[in-house]
Amino acid sequence: MTGIQEKESHFRHVPVLLEEVLQYAPEGCRAALDCTLGGAGHSIGLLDKFPELKLYGIDRDQMAIRASTEKLRQYAERVEIQHSSFSELESWLMLWNQEFDYILADVGVSSEQLARPERGFSFLEEGPLDMRMDAERQTLTARELLAQSNERELHKILKTWGEEPWAAKISKALTLEKNKNNLPKTTIQLADLVSRTIPRRFHKNGFHPATRTFQALRIAVNHELKELELLLASLSKNMLKGSRLAVISFHSLEDRLVKQTFRNWSQPCQCPPDLPYCICGLKPLGKVLTKRPCIAGQDEIENNPRSRSARLRVFEFAGKTGD
Repeated sequence: MTGIQEKESHFRHVPVLLEEVLQYAPEGCRAALDCTLGGAGHSIGLLDKFPELKLYGIDRDQMAIRASTEKLRQYAERVEIQHSSFSELESWLMLWNQEFDYILADVGVSSEQLARPERGFSFLEEGPLDMRMDAERQTLTARELLAQSNERELHKILKTWGEEPWAAKISKALTLEKNKNNLPKTTIQLADLVSRTIPRRFHKNGFHPATRTFQALRIAVNHELKELELLLASLSKNMLKGSRLAVISFHSLEDRLVKQTFRNWSQPCQCPPDLPYCICGLKPLGKVLTKRPCIAGQDEIENNPRSRSARLRVFEFAGKTGD
């Protein structure tokens, strides 16, 4: 076994909110799509619960694809896996020509990606400033993004994708380092620079000062929110009556996008509120099943601290557009 194969066979990803994901799966589920295969934890749960289930899975991380393929080997006849981003999914939907009862997306960075210093996602261990989720097809790394962005562009990235209150100060510090030909090359160098830039009295216990900066760069490198928008748009046109979409998010930007999209799907009318009846003709696509997002219980949080920030929202479709 090569070093890479050994790493992939030990792909560590604990599925969050697994019980809730299984609970919201429609009765008699026969076809499901896992849009973020990762370590295949959710997929295995679905396959075990529904013996007749045919599962399709995608992931933009090639390492996750190889690891999940190995973990799903015993279910091989019931599984089809493809290396794909959200933005490419519509093409696969057309090729598969499969109607799904249940679709799941566990979005954002995985615990496995965070655990590998060489991927560059974590500010806790030394590694290159990479942050690409698809290192085999993406070219722009976080280090290259820092190098090619001016102060104004860096400020926008940190403010928009990280909601970083110290965006102006951090972007200025990064630009000064770049002008001195001393731009951070590693995760620890960047984390230290951000920590020094934010006044110590504003550091919070249990919250690393570089958290928002790393989130912003990761989202920018991988176009994460745009990818999520495209995923939701493609699925809104291809769902059966009674089929369900479950989305797990880990930060407010993702959750806000999912919440607003589900709201728009369930309440699409664009008529002025003072009109006595609807004239726009827009019909609801279905209904939101989770009035409030599902969150992890204390036991799950203790076993998997990352689940603390997980939010699950579920939408049930009334039928395909035009049905």
